Amino acid sequence: MINKKDISKLESLLYLYAFSKHGSKRAVAEKLGASVDTVNKYISDLQAETKTYFLKSNGRGTFITPEGKRVLKVAENIVRSLHELDNFGEEASSCKGIVRLGMMDALADYLGSTAKHEICSFLESYPDLHLETIIGNTMPDMSTLEADICIHYEPLENSDVEVVAAKKIRCGLFAAQDYIDKYGMPKDLDDLVKNHRLVMKNVHSLHVPRLNAIINKSRHIVYKTNSVFSLRDALQGGFGIGMSPLWYADSIPNLIRVCPDSFDFDLKLYLMAYKDTKDIPRIKVVLDFLKQIVGRDEPAKNTQVRQG
Repeated sequence: MINKKDISKLESLLYLYAFSKHGSKRAVAEKLGASVDTVNKYISDLQAETKTYFLKSNGRGTFITPEGKRVLKVAENIVRSLHELDNFGEEASSCKGIVRLGMMDALADYLGSTAKHEICSFLESYPDLHLETIIGNTMPDMSTLEADICIHYEPLENSDVEVVAAKKIRCGLFAAQDYIDKYGMPKDLDDLVKNHRLVMKNVHSLHVPRLNAIINKSRHIVYKTNSVFSLRDALQGGFGIGMSPLWYADSIPNLIRVCPDSFDFDLKLYLMAYKDTKDIPRIKVVLDFLKQIVGRDEPAKNTQVRQG
């Protein structure tokens, strides 16, 4: 029989889980419309009940202890169960309801730019289906079903998440015509890393080893960003040389490909889903649609390689 103390424990576990996601008690309080005192009370009560400290503070902030991380696994199971409630009833047996899709800004733009007409037609075909995209530089927590589907540059380290489709996006180095007019075209790798200005998106160097090798050797990294849109502005503004997918850069007349015979890259893309929910009709229909988009040849408005 469940009692009030059990309910209080559940609430305490959820507050601890929220802390793990937001990083501070104040942020949790603001997100949940509670007070910091309330957050403190629930976590303190659970610590007293278990005679264990889940949080530890020092001059740099408050951190979750190893014991707290063990308890978090219990909290994650509770959150997963709450999210699984979305799968019951009519929504679980038909293409109705919300499907959550997590990805980074560049991948969201890739879908929006290369498949916007197909996406529009798809949504018209399923008027009771709603896509909820979660865009950020980190992936939603698939283990607690914060997202049903995700697209990322590498497989997630989660045994409950399956790779459904994968592809390579061809990339190269590009610069604006104004940059080439001012600094000239790099002659080779040595000239590029010693004498030219580079701009970069942080995540690209993590997932493209050949680009990372160039970045590590370069003497002039003049601009770094975590936004694909900021990177594009920097490239078109003549800040320096940077990596771009061919499908995008070929559509921008101002961008010139730098040494195409020497610098070509592949950026990998993985479409993934939570294995226990991927066959639910509303999720499966979105997943099958995205598999078609990922599986087709990438577009290019202008396939001619331009050189300065």
